[in-house]
Amino acid sequence: MQRFPLHSLILIALGVFFLGAELDWWTTALLARGWPLILIAVGIASLWRRGHCRHSHKEE
Repeated sequence: MQRFPLHSLILIALGVFFLGAELDWWTTALLARGWPLILIAVGIASLWRRGHCRHSHKEE
């Protein structure tokens, strides 16, 4: 069984976010106001991963 690399994706997303802030694509104020959305997205991804793993075990 392969694990979903959630921690790696979070680090990549944070890197892209701060790179974008350095390149003036957006401001870091977006993170200050949008951090709850990041937590919600991580929670949804975690639930989806658990549900996906359960379904894959039933098929085997």
